Amino acid sequence: MICAHCQRCGRRSALGRGDSTLLTVLEEDAPRLRCDMCGCRRVRLFRARGPAEMLAFLTGRI
Repeated sequence: MICAHCQRCGRRSALGRGDSTLLTVLEEDAPRLRCDMCGCRRVRLFRARGPAEMLAFLTGRI
């Protein structure tokens, strides 16, 4: 599961199930995501290994 964290406003979102190669792409080739709350492009991706880890990320415990 792919999650995202905005470095500006702190919003954490679950994006869905993703390709395992999405997070291994080089930064200059990676698609730029935007935060849906503030529009910032400084979004950090996080790959959760399961539903429990995804919930921990969304609640700010990771």
